[in-house]
Amino acid sequence: MKDNLRVLDGLRGLSAIYVLIHHARLTLTQPYFNGLSKHPEQYQWYDKLMVYFFSLFKFGHEAVIIFFVLSGFLIHFRYAGAQYSFSEFKLNQYLKKRIIRIYPTLIVSFIICFLTDYILRAITGDSYPLSQYSLGRFLFNLFLIPESPLWGSNYPVWSLKHEWFFYLMYPLLLWCYHQQRIVPLLLSIALFVAYLFDYKIDYIGAAAYTISIWLLGAIMATVYQQNARLFNYIPILIVCCLAYPFIVRINSNYPWLDLCFGLITTGFIALIIKKNNSLLARALSYLAWLGTFSYSLYLLHFPILLLFKGLAIHYNKNRELPYHLWYVTGSIMAIIPIVYLIYYYSERIALNYKKRI
Repeated sequence: MKDNLRVLDGLRGLSAIYVLIHHARLTLTQPYFNGLSKHPEQYQWYDKLMVYFFSLFKFGHEAVIIFFVLSGFLIHFRYAGAQYSFSEFKLNQYLKKRIIRIYPTLIVSFIICFLTDYILRAITGDSYPLSQYSLGRFLFNLFLIPESPLWGSNYPVWSLKHEWFFYLMYPLLLWCYHQQRIVPLLLSIALFVAYLFDYKIDYIGAAAYTISIWLLGAIMATVYQQNARLFNYIPILIVCCLAYPFIVRINSNYPWLDLCFGLITTGFIALIIKKNNSLLARALSYLAWLGTFSYSLYLLHFPILLLFKGLAIHYNKNRELPYHLWYVTGSIMAIIPIVYLIYYYSERIALNYKKRI
């Protein structure tokens, strides 16, 4: 399984890079309808080519769904064997590992977010980012309460709040699974349906349906560990990609959109695990190094992008974002080594400590 995990590390790293590029193109250049569509004279032929190239990175939300499915698979993989007994589960050890995995980088993200917002205030005089800071918001974000307002401007924390909800629910779901296997599935369906019918649970919100996507990964881990023959059929789920474009992208349909893309992701992950000698799997294995700091890259990039955005507008004589995408490209190339340096002195140390537990 070690080689297969390298493939998944590569996929996770590639997804984090995708989210970075997605946010960079939205944050650091004029949107299409205000840019190329309205002012084509501002673009050389190569600028136009870059606009169309970066438009391939408009599916940032879908990349987060990949994180959810991967997380469910990797968390449950250890406990998915047919011979595993819940009596072996050590709750204290599980929670300690999750805290060490999540919180060092989360605390660093708070610091980075505050520093970038403060620098923007000092340079541009814009006080709005600092108005998002309050003790109540901080506590909600420190304890990763889903659907709570952001503390500062670090938008990607929303998905981490969902992840933390999954982690806290997992011991209960694992216990239910060992009592009656169908119970976790029924519970996830009940939460999904409740959300569809607009019954929002306080402090859970949309995590009520995203946990179903996370459980797709856990189900895949169970099948992988217990029924290799059935696992061979999971890649068939990729055919859901035929339905995905026809689901209307409105707020009420997002549970269906995310579930459909979760099924596609589950099928794709099963395929690359099954075909771990394929060209694609080998390419993802080579990108495994990206997976080592993908969490830091995902969580830390957005405040830095907003700092770059504020500086670009402030120092532009027209007080607007640039029309070209060279600033986007340069910022992406700058952020990756910056985040890696932060990772090296924060998350990496925490991960090494986690391995010793």
